[in-house]
Amino acid sequence: MIITPEGRWPPVYDAEDLARTIRELVRAEDMEARFWSLRSLDDDACQGDVIRLEAPLPHLDEEGAAVATENDFQYWLVIGNTCDFARALDDVRWTQVVPLVDLGEDVDEGALANLRSYQAAKKFYLPPWPRGASHHTADLLRPATLDKRALEKAARVVARLDYPAWVLLHSCLVRFLCRDDGRYD
Repeated sequence: MIITPEGRWPPVYDAEDLARTIRELVRAEDMEARFWSLRSLDDDACQGDVIRLEAPLPHLDEEGAAVATENDFQYWLVIGNTCDFARALDDVRWTQVVPLVDLGEDVDEGALANLRSYQAAKKFYLPPWPRGASHHTADLLRPATLDKRALEKAARVVARLDYPAWVLLHSCLVRFLCRDDGRYD
């Protein structure tokens, strides 16, 4: 095992390689045009799907009590594994989602350029998807557990990532989950 001189665990990925992968995906001329898949939204749910489900975010507050946010989120990004949707409920009943924060129609161009660079490690930028949505960010700091049956009863898939965007999501999730403590040194 390698311990850095500062006594911290090193990241489990090569930081330069991951940064290069993100840069190459983001700088592709047609990245936003290829962000959203044109495949049917009627198929089983997948990792990277945007679902519409108006619900507050459950969390533990500063007292350790289970509470929910006062406001509902309208859209969520599925970050749970696609293969979990193919498994029986007795084997895998849950998936993970993160809320999408609506940035509205009048987003500052500087802020938008920063989000589109994917330099923020705690947010994942989503450009407007087909059928009239605005810019959003997925808040990776606030995952929620979702019963898979909600996708049949209360939620519906409204957008699906295309392959380049799915790779970008994975790159950002790896960076978020595996960064070392000295990233801002």
